[in-house]
Amino acid sequence: MKYIAKKLITLILTLFLISVLVFLIFQVIPGDPVLSILGTEATEEKIESLREELGLNASLPERYFDWLSGVMKGDLGRSYRYKENLNEQMAVSRLVAGKLPVTLTLAGMSLLFIIVLSIPIGILWGGTKHKWLDALLNVLAQFSMSVPSFFLGIIVIYFFGLIMKWFTPGGYVSYKEDFSGYIQYMIFPALTVALPKVAMTARFLRNSIINQLNADYVRTAYSKGAGRTRVLFLHVLKNAMIPVVTFIGVIAAEIAAGSIVVEQVFGLPGIGRLLVSSISTRDYPVVQALMLYIVSAVVIVYFLVDVLYRYIDPRVEE
Repeated sequence: MKYIAKKLITLILTLFLISVLVFLIFQVIPGDPVLSILGTEATEEKIESLREELGLNASLPERYFDWLSGVMKGDLGRSYRYKENLNEQMAVSRLVAGKLPVTLTLAGMSLLFIIVLSIPIGILWGGTKHKWLDALLNVLAQFSMSVPSFFLGIIVIYFFGLIMKWFTPGGYVSYKEDFSGYIQYMIFPALTVALPKVAMTARFLRNSIINQLNADYVRTAYSKGAGRTRVLFLHVLKNAMIPVVTFIGVIAAEIAAGSIVVEQVFGLPGIGRLLVSSISTRDYPVVQALMLYIVSAVVIVYFLVDVLYRYIDPRVEE
């Protein structure tokens, strides 16, 4: 518990520093958000009125703590670009809440593919004595890791969408309208995100297994008459998986933060597309909220990995 408490305190302090940095970054960027909303032709009265409404007349510390208080309550401010109606700007929390499920679904399905595919492949690769299989898996892994995400997405669309007809490219269906169709469509962008990570994780597991197979305890197990399969699954795999868990955690943090390129290629209305469009239109409250989510997601996933690592390997010091 002492180990977890220390990690939890570190997490809270890190999130606080992240909030400060994210807030300050968007305060020093040139440009007046009021003019972005009203336009350069607005009267001084309208400008001052909106500046007061947005709280921009307050001091920097006051604005930060007002913003932080709102974040803790789920109020992320209001978008400069998107509107609820003609007279009211849309709440950022509502805007992000409509996009986040798509990104989280993509991340969850991608992580599932990575775990389900990479671990069996890594075990097979690390435990094989066949040089031709080792060479084949090495070529496939190199290819998967070297192809850029956007090009891999195009290959997936061309093969599974245009040739196999397993899905309609660009035919995204909202989970609110047809959940089954939504999941079927999300399989292919998730596969695009997962394939390079599957190759990386399988290679990492393969190297870890090979290192463990050369350890003294493995030679001892062989000397007692244990077969290769028994040694691999009962002795080697548990130790080989310890560093792999950390590696999968790094990957999970990366995909939880969003896969902007893949979302663009497959036309997914996730936070990646929202972030790109908000940056181009200088919609700073939205960008600020998304940056806070992305960095926080990475930090929280690392925290969970640290906790999991402690339970997998009790040798980690308190």
